[in-house]
Amino acid sequence: MAKGWRRFLEEESEHQWLAISVFFIFIIIGAFAIHGTSKLTGMDINNNSEMPDSRIMHIEHASNNDYTAIAHTPEGMYLYQFTNGKDTIILDSNSESGTSNIDFLSLMNNGSVATSISENSIMLIDDGIVSYIDLSEERGSFGINKISQNYNENLDSMILITDEGDFTSFRGAGVDGIPSSATPETSNIEWRDISPISENEWIATGLLISSNGGENNPASPKITPVVGHVIWTGGFTAPMIQDIEFGDSGEFHSMVKIGEKMVIAGTSQTLVFDSNDLSFEYIDITSKAAIKSDCETIWFFGTIHSETVIKWNEHESRVIELQHKMPIEIETFGSSDEMIFMYGTDASGNNKILTFDSSSYGSIESGRGFLNFSFLLIFSITFVVMGWNVYDRMNS
Repeated sequence: MAKGWRRFLEEESEHQWLAISVFFIFIIIGAFAIHGTSKLTGMDINNNSEMPDSRIMHIEHASNNDYTAIAHTPEGMYLYQFTNGKDTIILDSNSESGTSNIDFLSLMNNGSVATSISENSIMLIDDGIVSYIDLSEERGSFGINKISQNYNENLDSMILITDEGDFTSFRGAGVDGIPSSATPETSNIEWRDISPISENEWIATGLLISSNGGENNPASPKITPVVGHVIWTGGFTAPMIQDIEFGDSGEFHSMVKIGEKMVIAGTSQTLVFDSNDLSFEYIDITSKAAIKSDCETIWFFGTIHSETVIKWNEHESRVIELQHKMPIEIETFGSSDEMIFMYGTDASGNNKILTFDSSSYGSIESGRGFLNFSFLLIFSITFVVMGWNVYDRMNS
């Protein structure tokens, strides 16, 4: 056996070394090629074709092609819904109620979209059909700045961020149209967004605006981002702020639920709230938008001209280089099951849509996925052939 191996190696050494050299050259070339294609793929930038020259202020996507949006155009503001290839104008600047009071859209559990254009009133839009929930004025009149339904879809309850005149607050409400009392004023905090974390529990974000103390200039108040843990179990009792966490600077722009946690992304920091032990954890990620894709993954996108994005889940955080610098300053964003949509302006001030197919990264269709597949295929074929030759020579 030993003599056979020695004779085989002596006879084939020249060919074996040649094959090994070629294989190593292939590895080196493949490494450079894979590195060159490791940048993020699947991004595309376009104009807003459904409403040309429009600036999208708020949007909620039902699918890639179906959505509800608030848009600003040279002719004025529009609230419209695009479904099944049809554009339905819900409100425009010529409408009796106008559009100046529309400042948010909230996706409801049944797929409809909610907003508010007047005090104590919720507008629901479903397939172009508009209906209203009128809330009782027995506990006062208030504007509605945001709506968030209960995480338990079987409960017809929701939390409202309300404008109480001198301050923002929280009220609970149901489809019966009876609101709760307002949460007492939280000094100098302007609540802006809210999202459910579990049954009867929500996470809210806002800003603490202070012009007192220290060397602060009253004309330029200090602004601190805040996060609140809000609880409401129903009834007339006001929602309760269980806890408040203060950030360092900037503002929070996104809330994404991952398992039992809520990721609260901001321009200067990101927090993770764990609903099991009610704790907050800081992670070192800054961003302009944070959007969930499949597989419990969040994509963090930066400001215009940034060169990387961050792909994050509970187990790892990966920085990925963009093929080109971020082409827009993101103003609002949304997502469907298949696609991420970002809306903003480019360096020339033109309104653009940046789309990202998160499934394309590392897939066989991408450059890196194709090279990885090719490398494994050629590697397998080469070693199968070499092994077969060794077996054949040894037997002969």
